[in-house]
Amino acid sequence: MAARKLVLALSVIVAFFSGCDGFGSGAPAGACVTMRPGHMNAGSPVDPQNSTSPYSIVVGDKYTPGRNLSVQIVGPVFRGFLLQARRPGMTTPIGTFSNAPANTKTTQCTTADSSMTHANTNEKQNITLTWNAPSTGVGNVQFMATVAEQKVTYWMNIQSSQVMQASSAIFAKPAYYVIILCLLQSAYAVMN
Repeated sequence: MAARKLVLALSVIVAFFSGCDGFGSGAPAGACVTMRPGHMNAGSPVDPQNSTSPYSIVVGDKYTPGRNLSVQIVGPVFRGFLLQARRPGMTTPIGTFSNAPANTKTTQCTTADSSMTHANTNEKQNITLTWNAPSTGVGNVQFMATVAEQKVTYWMNIQSSQVMQASSAIFAKPAYYVIILCLLQSAYAVMN
């Protein structure tokens, strides 16, 4: 009986420490704002790399409210990541993600599916993710990521270029429509 309790106690301790050491099934909720994964190595926090990231976020230069936009994380093989769309300078994710490719999943930071992360520590490389823009425009957005090559080697605050909100065709050039309206009014006044 004592041996069984000892085995159970050791199993709980091992499970506790292995769960605290890394996040193999996705970024923890605590990373949502800071983008810091909270990795531990031998009981000490692992700091991000100071070198230039070998990873980049590739995205188009415009998005249309209510439409999907492809976002790629490109670079060498990696094992974990957290990706969000944000207004430049803000920490709250906007929009949602969908159609998670293999070894990835959506996760909830502010709302359901507001971020993308890894589903496991399998190797990933040059993945394409689908971001769903909010149905009402929010102005420029920027994609932010943390990418972990492995538990002890990761880069934070990887930023895409800013993505501008595409204007609706009806409102793209309001001055043009005002001029047309004025010309029509003038023509109507001359005819009467």
